[in-house]
Amino acid sequence: MNLKRYQQKALDTLKDYLKESGRVGGKYAYMGITNQPYNSDFFGEIPFVCMKIPTGGGKTLVGCSAVAEIMNTALQHKMERGIVMWFVPSEAIKTQTLKKFKDRNDWHRQVLDEAFQNGVRIFSNEEALRIRKEDVEDNLCIIVSSLDAFRKEKTLQNKYKVYQENGSLLSHFENLGDVSGLELDEHKTIINSLANVVRISNPLVVIDEGHKTKTQLSIDFLKELNPSFIIEYTATPRSGSNILVDISAAELKEEEMVKIPLVLESAVQWNNSVARGIEKRDELEKEAKKLKGEYIRPIALIQAQPKSKTNPNITVEQIKEYLLAAKISEDEIAIKTSELNELEGVDLFSKKCKIRYIITVSALAEGWDCSFAYVLVSVANVGAKIAVEQIIGRIIRMPYAKRKENEHLNRCYIFASAKNFNEAAGQIISGLETNGYSRADLLNASQKEQKYELEIGRAVKKDFAAPMVALDGEKLSFEDLISGGFDLSKEDPAFDFEIHYDNDGRAVIDIKDDKWIKGAQQMLRLTYKDKNFTKEELVQWLDRKMRFIIIPKADKVAFIQKALDLQLKKHTLAELCVNRYLLLSRIDEVINDRMQAYAKKRFDQYMKKGEIGVKAFDIFPETITIGQETPQDFNKNYYEKIDKLNKEELSFVERLDLETLPNIEFWIRNREKKDPFYLQGWKKGKFYPDFIAITKKGAVIALEWKGEDRISNEDTEYKVEVGDLWANLGKGNLHFFLVHNGNVESVLSALKNL
Repeated sequence: MNLKRYQQKALDTLKDYLKESGRVGGKYAYMGITNQPYNSDFFGEIPFVCMKIPTGGGKTLVGCSAVAEIMNTALQHKMERGIVMWFVPSEAIKTQTLKKFKDRNDWHRQVLDEAFQNGVRIFSNEEALRIRKEDVEDNLCIIVSSLDAFRKEKTLQNKYKVYQENGSLLSHFENLGDVSGLELDEHKTIINSLANVVRISNPLVVIDEGHKTKTQLSIDFLKELNPSFIIEYTATPRSGSNILVDISAAELKEEEMVKIPLVLESAVQWNNSVARGIEKRDELEKEAKKLKGEYIRPIALIQAQPKSKTNPNITVEQIKEYLLAAKISEDEIAIKTSELNELEGVDLFSKKCKIRYIITVSALAEGWDCSFAYVLVSVANVGAKIAVEQIIGRIIRMPYAKRKENEHLNRCYIFASAKNFNEAAGQIISGLETNGYSRADLLNASQKEQKYELEIGRAVKKDFAAPMVALDGEKLSFEDLISGGFDLSKEDPAFDFEIHYDNDGRAVIDIKDDKWIKGAQQMLRLTYKDKNFTKEELVQWLDRKMRFIIIPKADKVAFIQKALDLQLKKHTLAELCVNRYLLLSRIDEVINDRMQAYAKKRFDQYMKKGEIGVKAFDIFPETITIGQETPQDFNKNYYEKIDKLNKEELSFVERLDLETLPNIEFWIRNREKKDPFYLQGWKKGKFYPDFIAITKKGAVIALEWKGEDRISNEDTEYKVEVGDLWANLGKGNLHFFLVHNGNVESVLSALKNL
């Protein structure tokens, strides 16, 4: 399946971090990528990073892909085996996650199966009490557990099965050798517990809803599991999390994943809120019936108050009576509380399902997901302990992750019982923040002309389509340069490959003897099975791990076989198999080099023949969605607002915007992978210059800002070369400048004459 752009961005950032970690270590890799200090107070030297993704953003799917990336890089010494501890905040989420992971037709399981060649086993923490030694040695074992199954006071550990002596696990503790880090009983004997099995494996720890682990107790028990890597996912990171990836609500909206903004309406009387909710739900259903090719049955969630002997609360039963009195059929109403669950076994997405109203108290707070839920009605006093914020996340998700033609179906609606709008809004905003959203994602229904704050229109009404590199009248792509001639199997398969044996023992694995390998924060037992120890298996593994969509499989396999034949003249098959990840990285690098050299050759040929030119393609859109605005107005910005800039970029664009450059008609902040303008050269990646300026004479200027530390690296040199080529193709109408602190004045001076 194809990931959304923000999901791929999250994984690309993680890949960059993992790659850099191998060079400089996790702490300095994090600081280099984020420009933020690294917090090692929680887990010391153990790599610990956080991905911030709002509710509805597919955190679990990103997590599955991230497991593959981490196991294949930072933890490649585990050879795709061992234990992954996947912690979730509650039993409800555990049930939901296990269902996804155990279903081989589910996307989450398919991501895992593809990454680990079906060598994945899924366990609940209860099932893991019987996990076999061979399960761990031959597979990647993912144990899904609630935090509470492990997060207990040490004085109470004997009450929890994960810490108890367990005869089913005896085989894991045979011939251990080094037993440091394992829990012992009062007789200094190793406890044959699941917790100790996990410690032996030095697990990758994944934490869903990482902010739930903010207590010292949670930190301590995670640290004591002897993890080799910790990654957490949350919409609201706690203080101290090393936020590597920060996805905004606007990015989810842009990818049509969520129904935002939310529209809020408040009423003093609870029955008025319910009546408006019914009215809105009916309106939405009428609009949904006009959709072509999509079935949507809008659902209203109604949050009642809990029963009370002292307060006259509006209970579930009273709400149901009200709905029935409003002529709503009983088969359209379902109750979902801790005492009664009328949704069990019901497929809410089925066309045969009649349910349009779900009454709850707080049972929908987690573990429940239906994108047909459009309306939330809360008769609970918004200041009460059970607040509407708990279930806001249940109405956020967009049906089929696809924007609808009718704008009303792209939003969700909250009707709250409160004294006034501000009282309701305060609590709703708190709920939004709990789900990774903000005040900007909320609209007041009474203000009919109010716009979504992060949806920005043009300030300049003139259409602009930037001229881009073209081949035969179409956008040039890397695939154009490779297709129709590149034959990988005929490329030179020779390359240098040196095996460097790590000092900590991670790459030195004795494949003959059954030994423990002890390294920094890790302990690993590997037995390389002779039946898998073949050249054919290694070829298949390398082929599976290397993704080159534009190269036919047979062509790729033929090259890999030739490359291995040459390497086997210098190394044994055992050395190549054990160091397969190093070999994978080297062959991947070689193939990319061969492709790029071929692409450069073709690019030069096309240039020489005059077949590459420039042509205007996609027009910049009428509106864009920004993640976090720069709180400043500009005179010549193409749009009303721009995304947040760093200090140096902001300083430059302020100069670009001044009246001292009267010839500049307007300028555009060109966002990577979001806006339509990019420059394509002979390398795979597209180059998105940071800014575009257009003069009153019609000159188009591409401006790339670079920090001082990146002015002279290889990437910058390539961008300058491609930018200059593009400019030359414009025959005097196109211009490219690399801008940095050292040349701002000269660039601005040059712009005055264009």
